[in-house]
Amino acid sequence: MSHFAKVENGIVTQVIVAEQDFIDTGAVGHGWIQTSYNTLGNQHPEGRPLRGNYAGIGFTYDEVNDVFIAPKPFDNWVMNGNWLWEPPIPMPVDEYFYKWNQEDTAWEKGDLRPIPEPIVEPTPKPILETAPTEVTPPIAEVIIDAPVDSSTGTATETPTT
Repeated sequence: MSHFAKVENGIVTQVIVAEQDFIDTGAVGHGWIQTSYNTLGNQHPEGRPLRGNYAGIGFTYDEVNDVFIAPKPFDNWVMNGNWLWEPPIPMPVDEYFYKWNQEDTAWEKGDLRPIPEPIVEPTPKPILETAPTEVTPPIAEVIIDAPVDSSTGTATETPTT
């Protein structure tokens, strides 16, 4: 399945998930342009980006450059080379959240970002490999009183253990 944006007068009015064959039938009208859910800032984690950005309702479709462009957040923001809007002052990168304040044209510091718990995987106990040892069962000697042949001095029966 793919994502398709309905473009009317250069503006995205709807985004759906459908098969290309269904779009080609014209059952939902015309003006559908494929968009990639994984494309942002002209980057795609698995390969070639498709049309600059994933389309959203209200985005502009630039037919000349074949890209979707998000609505401009503020008048003083500018488009970068990857089809994303940038503020006039870069956002600080630290342990806090920030929010853009257009009146002051500055970033307002917000809450402290939560520190993620480290992922600690249990250390497996080493498997000690030792050479197999032969275990010999203990031998028990049992003395049994057996009748003795008086002529030879030996037992007349051999006991089994």
